[in-house]
This record gives sequence, C-alpha cells and structure tokens, in this order.
Amino acid sequence: MLSKTLSCTYRKSNVLLNSPKYSDLKLSRCLSTDNESQGKENKPSQNTTSESKDGSGTPQSSSEEKSDKQSQLSADLKTKSVAQPSYLGYLSGVISSLWTSSTPSSQTTATPQGVAATTTTSSTLTPPQAPDRIAQVVVKRISREEVINRTNNLVMKLMAAESTSSKIIRIGELSRHLMEFPASRLVAVQKNKRLIPTLLKIMDTARDSFLKEEAMQCLALCGYSQPPRGKGIRVLAIDGGGTRGILGLEVLDELEKQAGNRKICELFDIIVGVSTGGILATLLGAKRKSVDECKTIYMEISRQLFNQGRLSGVSGLLLSHSYYNSKKWVEILKKVLGEDVMVINTARSPNSPKIAIISSIVNAPQLQPFIFRNYEHPPGRDSHFRGGTKFQLYEAVQCSSAAPGYFSEVPLGTVVHQDGGVLVNNPTAIAIHEARQIWPTEDIHCVVSVGNGRSVAELELSSTKTSTRIQDKISKIVDSATDTELVHLAMSDLLAPETYFRLNPYMSFSYTLDEIDPDKLLQMRRDSLLYVRRNRLKIALAAKRLVEKPSAMKHVQRTLFEWRAHWGMYQV
Repeated sequence: MLSKTLSCTYRKSNVLLNSPKYSDLKLSRCLSTDNESQGKENKPSQNTTSESKDGSGTPQSSSEEKSDKQSQLSADLKTKSVAQPSYLGYLSGVISSLWTSSTPSSQTTATPQGVAATTTTSSTLTPPQAPDRIAQVVVKRISREEVINRTNNLVMKLMAAESTSSKIIRIGELSRHLMEFPASRLVAVQKNKRLIPTLLKIMDTARDSFLKEEAMQCLALCGYSQPPRGKGIRVLAIDGGGTRGILGLEVLDELEKQAGNRKICELFDIIVGVSTGGILATLLGAKRKSVDECKTIYMEISRQLFNQGRLSGVSGLLLSHSYYNSKKWVEILKKVLGEDVMVINTARSPNSPKIAIISSIVNAPQLQPFIFRNYEHPPGRDSHFRGGTKFQLYEAVQCSSAAPGYFSEVPLGTVVHQDGGVLVNNPTAIAIHEARQIWPTEDIHCVVSVGNGRSVAELELSSTKTSTRIQDKISKIVDSATDTELVHLAMSDLLAPETYFRLNPYMSFSYTLDEIDPDKLLQMRRDSLLYVRRNRLKIALAAKRLVEKPSAMKHVQRTLFEWRAHWGMYQV
C-alpha cells in the first residue's frame, strides 16, 4: 500500500524515477559513491572497518576499488536525447502564419526561337513547421526501490547516532538526499514514525546551535511546519516592478509602524515575491531586515546596477539579449545575500517565515512558474507548480528578476529561467495556493498584496482611431502578460473584505523599471506617501488583523498537533 502511495506521489510531483524526462532523476557523484559503498558494507570485506560509536568512521577501500567505482559510475550515467515538443501559442501562431518562404522557384520554358527562358514564380505561402527541441539530459539509472532503501537506511543511521558530531553528519546526509529526491519524504516520515519526534527533540534540547539549525532545516525538508503564530495564516505577496519597488516599501513601512514597529518577518507566516518582489521578500523575510534597512540596500543596488552607458547597453542587448551587465548583477547579489547560502538555509532560524520566490520556465513547451522554496509541503500534499529547495539564494533572486531585454536568461541544470513577472506579475493566487498546501487545516486569516505602482487609466476613450499599429498590438500583449489588477479583482471576489488587502499606490508618472533619476525617484516617493496618507485607515485595519492572537480553542488545537508530532503521531 505504501509503495502505491509513493508511486502516486512521484507522478504528482513530476518526479518519475524511471523516466529521464525530469531533472530530479540525477544523482550527484557523492551520492552515487555513497550508494556503492553502502552496498559493499553489506558484504564482509577486509578493507571495510566498522563505524565508530560517534558515527565518524568511514569505510576504507584500495585505489583499485576506487577506480572500479569511477568506471561503474560512468557506466551508470547515461545521456539521453529527449524531444521537447514545440508550442505555438496565440502570438507565435500569428507570427508563423505571416512567415513566408522567400526562396523563389525557377521554371525553364522554351520560346518559339528555341531559346530557353527562365521565369520565376513565388513558392506556396506555407507557415514553417516548428521542429522539436532536443535536450541532452544526463540521468542516473536508479530504481524506486533503491531510493526507498536509501531513504530508510539514512533514517536508521540518524536514529542510531548518539554523539553531536554523528548527529550532524547523519542529518546532513538525510537533508541532501531529501533535496535530491523530495518525494522520498513520504517514506521518511510515514514509514519511520520516530523521525519527526527525533528531530523535534534535537531542536528543543540540543545545546549545540549548529545541530539545532540542522534539525530545523531537515524538518522543513520533511514537510513539517509549525502552526501559524497568529489567529490564522498570514500571507504577504509582493508584485514585480523594477525600481518602482520603492512604492511598495513605503506601504510596508507604514504597515510596520501600524503594527507596533514589528518587523515584516514577524507579521507574516509566508512571504511570496516575484521579480522585484522576490528581492524584497528575500531581504525582509530571509534576511529579516527592517523596511528602513531594506530601503537603503534596495536603492544602493539600483544605483550600482542601472548606472550604465547607452553604448554598452545596446551592445550587450545585441550580443547577449541583456541591456545591463548580468555578471555585475550576480556579483551584487552574492555580496548582499551571500555566495554559499542556499534557499533552504533560510529555514534554519526559529520562527522564520516561509519564503517563495517565483521565476518563469522559458524552455518548456509552455511558460510555467517555478517556485524557489525554503520549505517542502507535507507528505502527500504537493504543489501544482514545479519548484525546489536545492538552489543558492542569489540564484533564486537572479532567476526571478531576469527581465527579458534587461538581463540574460539563467540556466540552472536543464531548466532556463526568466523573470517571473513575464507570467505571474501578481503572485497573490500562488501565495494562497502554497499556504493552503502547507497548512491545510488552518484558515486564511489575512492576505496583504503589495503592488509597485499603477497608472490612472482614462475614463473616456477620446481617440477616433479605428485601427492600431503593430507596435501597439505587441505592446498591449506584453502589458496584458504583466498585468496585476486582474488577479486582484479575482482575489477581491473570492476573499472576504476583512481578509484581503490590496495596497498598490497610484503613479503620477509612467516610471520605467530602471528609473534612477533623482527627481523622478523623489516624485515616486511623494506618490507613495500620498497613497499612504489616503489609505492609512485601510493599512491600520490590515495591521490590526495581522497582530490578532489565536483563540483559546485554536491554541488547544495547535498544542495538540505539536504534542502528537512529539509522540510519533504526526499526521496532516
């Protein structure tokens, strides 16, 4: 029964272990070597020594055995060509219908004088056939049974560990395995009932701070989440918008003040951002910065990044489809966020909010969102959207903010990422979906959706034009793809007025995404402050909703949930 459930979960989360189509099938070289050494431990050998009590002992092998392992590893790795079917959507279908074959065909006819005359006729106007894209994918041939056995073995080693150093090693091994095979958390948690209580005990009683952090990270990878700290689930979604993010920061600054000067990371249980919103979500949630600190960092990043000459920008746009220096952008991100900090590492702090950063997958047949998470969903409750935890934090922000024409696309493994705002510029709907999957028994208590500016539309259409230019048509298509208000309208109809708060300042000027002119930045700040003054009551109601404490009945239910988890009865 468990194997059937696991099989269903693998299909649901797009992790088909027997198919080379997905990137989750790849095993690292370290994991492959560990698998083989694990198999050798089951056989008596003179070159294998028993593990010490603290778990620090390692099997010994000769140089010949190591070379055999390398050759066996090379044999197990296989490169396959996977056909990626092309997709012709609305816009691409229109373009392909206009595409003509310009190669003329010649016919030779005989004239009455016997001289051959050549006439040229145009070929049939047929749209080109879109070829299938071929992707080279390196996969590790490993069966589902091997993954299950590997999971159980790692859990058993963790349960048997006694010393602090041994526990750190075993938790690290299990965490890396869960990052590589997220669906294996179903086996780790449901078949090994003592895993969650063991990690919770380590988190509560361990004296070593690093061991505590490792336990909290492993719990997040197992899909375990502590109940929300407020009356219900509190969600923050931040739109994209380039340097217009200063508009949203002014709104969040007022929200912090109305909530008693509490930081944003203390007011929300999950923070979801896209593009500029991804940068703000990382600084406010993962780095636990105040809004004032975030303003300083954000404006300094904008001045460093967008201060570039037109000549170098045009040349970069022609050569690499990137107007701005993508390498410089990566260096700035590494300096601000850290070069060795993974997304999942942000779950190592107690009471840290869930963080989700959204990008767009552009090398799939259809555009689809990709979510960089610092959490996993409870076993059996996978998200509808692809995502992962095993990426660097700066990579997640780089992917989410790789706006077409501004920065280069970002390849990670077999997936090519682009700005998430191309597909989901208002991430509120995805944020609610993720929150419901993490805490399925909790109610959505407060949703704050922060926009980064909108223009005032004309009430009356005064134009007498009966047609539009091709440039206008393409511009409208791009605008519709990055529109945020349609999602807002849908959310306002689905959620109660006292639950949903949309805070999106009006702009007196159409600011560009890379605006760094001091006068326009000052005017941008004036626009946001004017919006805050006019909507101070609304912001105050949102702050009051965020700081509400849970009822006595809700407190009892959450205490019972934690008690059951500590005693090996964890169940979502």
